[in-house]
Amino acid sequence: MSELRTNRIVPRDGLPSGSAGGIIQLKSTSLSNALAMGTNSSFEDVTGFSVSITPTRSDSKIFVMLCVNFSSAGAGGSRVSFRLVRDSTAIAIGDAAGSREQVTGGSETSGGGGNMKNSSLNFLDSPSTTSAVTYKVQYIANDGASFQLNTSAGDSNSTGYMRSVSTISVMEVSG
Repeated sequence: MSELRTNRIVPRDGLPSGSAGGIIQLKSTSLSNALAMGTNSSFEDVTGFSVSITPTRSDSKIFVMLCVNFSSAGAGGSRVSFRLVRDSTAIAIGDAAGSREQVTGGSETSGGGGNMKNSSLNFLDSPSTTSAVTYKVQYIANDGASFQLNTSAGDSNSTGYMRSVSTISVMEVSG
């Protein structure tokens, strides 16, 4: 049996000036179970929703693809948000502006709503390491709301309500 292993495939004529190489490795995780996480005033990890990758080169980039399906249970005006985190550093977040939370995505209920929302993101990260890095999602639920993952807030057992899946995929891209 033959086996071919390589860390990189480069076209015969080389790469064009200023371009990067290809995909070195891919890691992915998904959560399909419904999670209801309580009110909190500071960011907390979404249980079991993380993926680790060990870059082979320190100049590699990590391309992160994130899909989060969520809702908020609470009175009208309740807010829930989430952010993408590399190890303990929030990445792919909005700019600082006063006391506002810097987040990747979020939602505010209106009139006690709670319909499921989808937030997707593609982000190119530069961890600059060959040590393992972990990408995860953290959430915050203010104003008495509850952060619900993969389900609508009502979650009644009928065809009008749904369940979903949330995913994180990371690809190492050679520098």
